[in-house]
Amino acid sequence: LPATGGGIQQSRIGAVYAAVRDGVVRIRSGGGSGTGFVVRDDGTIVTNAHVVGDEKEVSVVFNDDDHPVSARVEGSDPSSDLAVVHVDPDDAPRLRPLPIGDSEQVQVGDSVVAIGYPLGLDRTVTAGIVSGLGREIEAPNGFSIDKVIQTDAPINPGNSGGPLLDQRGRVIGVNSQIATAGTPGNVGIGFAVPSNTVRDVVPRLQVGQTIERPYLGVSTSAPPAGAGALI
Repeated sequence: LPATGGGIQQSRIGAVYAAVRDGVVRIRSGGGSGTGFVVRDDGTIVTNAHVVGDEKEVSVVFNDDDHPVSARVEGSDPSSDLAVVHVDPDDAPRLRPLPIGDSEQVQVGDSVVAIGYPLGLDRTVTAGIVSGLGREIEAPNGFSIDKVIQTDAPINPGNSGGPLLDQRGRVIGVNSQIATAGTPGNVGIGFAVPSNTVRDVVPRLQVGQTIERPYLGVSTSAPPAGAGALI
């Protein structure tokens, strides 16, 4: 990819987008729509658990002008807000898996790119930096997701399940939530489930494993108003 610096930085963002765009898809379920990305050429796609909800089947749109393709939900883990869906490769256009990076190597200040379908708009790219590491957000079932990546790359409802990418086009996180501060849109604070959590959870979901996590005690605290809104 092109080197960074000045106007060349924009070319780098464009190069990342061009390299991975065909691996980013729209996910449509009974509860709405979100984003997903291909991780294997056998038709395996990753998205957020809150995007698929309780559905057993969803629709996947690979290209903006294509008809939706039926996909089976292979597994969902609300505790990490990750889900795996599978399409028959014969029903889909050429599958372009995205490389998965090592989220432990991510550093504050790194440049990142987000791609998704915010507010129903066709495949959209935004860019920013890693604003913080080691954050915790609340999963859809109330569990805490740790080692979360914070970014100022603008993400909005519909970006859920889409990739957060480094400057080499590797997935370092799955865009999942934003802080809203009481407003309906992005305020520059987004959160992505780290890619190393994807590495751990996805293979287990693919084989039908139910992921159980122990917990102890009760909690009576509440997050700050507007924090951690699902997108």
